[in-house]
Amino acid sequence: MKIHLLVNELAGNGNAKETFEKTVLLLITQQINFDFQKSNYAGELIELAQAYSNQPHTANEILLVIGGDGSLNEVLNGIKRSKRPATAFAYLPAGTGNDFARAANLSSNPEKLLARLKTNPAPTAIDCGYFELAGYQDQPGYFANSFGIGFDASVNHFSNNSKLKEILNKINQGKLIYAANILRALRNQTTFSVEIRTSTQKMHYDDAFLVTTTNHPYLGGGIPLLPSANITSHNLDAVVVEKFSIPKLVKLLFHLLKDGSHITDPQFHYLEAQEIIVKTKQKEFAQVDGEEIYQQTFNLKLKVSQFNLLK
Repeated sequence: MKIHLLVNELAGNGNAKETFEKTVLLLITQQINFDFQKSNYAGELIELAQAYSNQPHTANEILLVIGGDGSLNEVLNGIKRSKRPATAFAYLPAGTGNDFARAANLSSNPEKLLARLKTNPAPTAIDCGYFELAGYQDQPGYFANSFGIGFDASVNHFSNNSKLKEILNKINQGKLIYAANILRALRNQTTFSVEIRTSTQKMHYDDAFLVTTTNHPYLGGGIPLLPSANITSHNLDAVVVEKFSIPKLVKLLFHLLKDGSHITDPQFHYLEAQEIIVKTKQKEFAQVDGEEIYQQTFNLKLKVSQFNLLK
């Protein structure tokens, strides 16, 4: 067996660097042949994964990604855009939120993962999202977690552009910046109109606050936004939450964390389909697996796709 490592050492406020070092030590100790490449800038893992996938590899070679949800997104896009989009890879979650790993029940323990890879597991077909958006990297994109418009994207925008982020990351408290910016996003996020269509359904809301097309239940580091969503359902789920007051937010969060009954609230709406169209009229922030998309109106086509994961 030979392991090819793709690593984003900055993921997880340094957790990925520590995980990488533990993995290398295990590989050396167990006399497993390996090599590695580290990303040096945002988007480089797309290029590295695409270059890897473009080349033929023997059955005993394994691509192993170490990083967070953003790193996973880059590798997913690199492979899906390559000459061999069915190339399988393994993923060792070492980010801050690790929402995909939670949904896929993946271990963050490198020793457990290596023991599993030694058994030569067959690839598992896992759902992911595919989207077409004019001006986005001049080609279609893919996501493992979600494509969000509105509130969650505003929290992401304010957090990524906060002066406190670097300071908190240095003391391993990066999650606090997102908590702090929830209140800021609540104050600044306005409602917007949205139309969502599938082959059989059509929904329109004038007071949307959050519109998220998701591949699994989790958002923001483990918040179960839609408990019924599943990475092997062969569908995507579109969620719309209408504007709510602070007391209503507290109530929704209580039910969300208690038993998932928030989905019965009259201001919470969702639908499931293999293909979804999302249109907005006002300019809004968006995020795809945590990557910020500049403020704009959206005429978005999303559909379910798949990739091969070694787990």
